[in-house]
Amino acid sequence: MKYIVFISSFCLMLVQIVSGRALAPYVGVSVYVWTGVIGTTLLGIVFGYAAGGIMADTNGNKKTLGISLALAGLASLVSYYVLIILGQRMGAGSMPLIARVVVMSFCVFFPTAFFLSTIVPQAVKQSLSSLSKTGGTVGELSAWSAIGNLLGTFAGGYVLIPFIGTKGVMIAIAAVLMLLGLWVARGEKLWRNKFGILAVAFFIGAFILPGGCIMETNYFCIRIASSQNEEGAKTHILRLDHLVHSYVNPANPRDLGYDYEQVYANLIASRFTTSTAFTAYFIGGGGYVLPRYIEAEYPQATSIVAEIDPGVTEANHRYMGLDRQTRIITANEDARMHLMRGGDASYDLVFGDAFNDFSVPYHLTTVEFHKLLKSRMSADGVYALNIIDDARYGEFLAAMVRTLREVWTNVYVAPQADTVQPGRNTIVLIASDRAIDQVAWYGTLSPAAVEKNLADDARQTQIRLINPDRITELLDRKKAPALRDDYVPTDRYLAPVFSDAY
Repeated sequence: MKYIVFISSFCLMLVQIVSGRALAPYVGVSVYVWTGVIGTTLLGIVFGYAAGGIMADTNGNKKTLGISLALAGLASLVSYYVLIILGQRMGAGSMPLIARVVVMSFCVFFPTAFFLSTIVPQAVKQSLSSLSKTGGTVGELSAWSAIGNLLGTFAGGYVLIPFIGTKGVMIAIAAVLMLLGLWVARGEKLWRNKFGILAVAFFIGAFILPGGCIMETNYFCIRIASSQNEEGAKTHILRLDHLVHSYVNPANPRDLGYDYEQVYANLIASRFTTSTAFTAYFIGGGGYVLPRYIEAEYPQATSIVAEIDPGVTEANHRYMGLDRQTRIITANEDARMHLMRGGDASYDLVFGDAFNDFSVPYHLTTVEFHKLLKSRMSADGVYALNIIDDARYGEFLAAMVRTLREVWTNVYVAPQADTVQPGRNTIVLIASDRAIDQVAWYGTLSPAAVEKNLADDARQTQIRLINPDRITELLDRKKAPALRDDYVPTDRYLAPVFSDAY
């Protein structure tokens, strides 16, 4: 029985590990999602233990145990179908985000967690030979259960999901549990009925159903769609989990997708000519939109990209037209680790684009990180990053401004509007010890701005640096402190923004 307990506990923890990854393409990755996933799994464990105890006392035999294992396997298999159906219907629905997360977590993963949790009480009952050995029996099976949980955690996160993906893990769990159920209930005609036919049908269907990701990596479900822009040129849309991260026009690098990238382009043009040599560092690669732009428009420049996910880089090469012989240098590792190692020339411009929707890598937001970053930059280097916030809340914006002010003399806010607007907004923060030349800032026309051909007043609004008095007013209203490695409550600051936006 200890091996049955080990396998069922191993699979139970796999379900919990895979559930957050499986839901990410539809509801993202956030504290809300992990709360829903963990809470739902624990709820399944509670009811499963209770039901398993009743089953053990009323009909505790191998057939019941085998059926429980088989039903857990079938639930894992069916959960993939439910995920696809609910994800398409609810992923972009009007239901509040928290409600969507709870409903999807419950419908997709609760049944599997429930049936798997019925196994331990049944195994304990069948392993007891006398009441005098109750403690030893329960202790031994509990230890095997804990070992299964432990190995399931490491195997799921470090091996199985990266190599066979969430779909593969869910199908593998189903196969293992159904075969184990057949073995435990051997001698019973468990599979010669409608259950066996149903299981076979679901297995065949699961292999036929699309996986939903063009690539699934340790970090993202990567999806790429192709479309045409207003001029009829083919563009690629890079989606990381549920977020549209980049719009890429491989034939025209001047065609920048998001407005905040126009702010970045203006920053470059206000500092350098197209024949100037400079070094730009990118925290996050995404669709490599700005590195492609620099490569095309500033041939003397060097671009270095720290992109933690090699799958994102490969997707750019394989599907989005990034030449494998590009002059863009990529380091597939976390930016903070890359900066700590050193080795590159000092950076004249740094662009931060590693914040995936509301999933903020907090270690890239702190005073300590920015001091490290500044130590790798030239004396008059400029750091620009985009964040998300809402004028109705503003805690994250205030915290980031205070954080940057502890490291750089000048901090500017560019919301692509006259002021930070209510609702979910992408806001560019610019930090440097050298003040921005306002004449050059508003008077320079970047190649990207020429391509977009906006009226001058619209372009001026797009690159607007809001009045410093407005920033002071924000900081007076919002007391969020500077972020430090030992205190980074970014999830709390962004929770209301996240909830309203989704």
